[in-house]
Amino acid sequence: MVAPRWFVGFDSLMQLIGSIIALSIAYYALKGYRLTRERTLFYLHFSFVLLGVGLFTDGVVTLPAARLPGLLPLANITNYIRISTEIIGYGLLLYAYLRRTKQTMVESATVTAIIGDSSILELTVFFILSYITIQCAMNYGVKKDRNSLLVLFGFLLLAVSHLLSIVPPLFPLIFVASHVAQLLGFICLLAMLVRVAEIT
Repeated sequence: MVAPRWFVGFDSLMQLIGSIIALSIAYYALKGYRLTRERTLFYLHFSFVLLGVGLFTDGVVTLPAARLPGLLPLANITNYIRISTEIIGYGLLLYAYLRRTKQTMVESATVTAIIGDSSILELTVFFILSYITIQCAMNYGVKKDRNSLLVLFGFLLLAVSHLLSIVPPLFPLIFVASHVAQLLGFICLLAMLVRVAEIT
């Protein structure tokens, strides 16, 4: 997907901010795990460490690549690294949800080759996030509390972000909306973990 010219650089900056938020989520999830020994928080921690590292790597390389065309091949590689860490990270969360709901059949997908079009990888992340969002919606239907709602909105926004990454770039603002949705999704998840940390 092609970014609008005025947004070039801001997208990388948003990825760097997203990486800081993702690593903060990982920190609070680890803190929560140490207090409660809730296994889902353990998976959440590792998942968001991977997401944070992927976003940071991509953001650090794509920021100068906007000005230095020689770095574009490296930027393409870090884009695949980011998507791969998202697949693994969200895959860990999917596994945690399947484990939590006592489902025994878990299929895992491994990316075995770098393919030319990252939209297939984005679609994989979207389907994983969609499943997690459905699980969060069912959880909110039972609990009806603010923390469950924040988790639901967080994963819903992350799913929307990846859906927008797949949509053909008919309008340049779709690229912007994708980044904004991702950032807001991370903020919702961080807000939930901060609330939990304050209670405990």
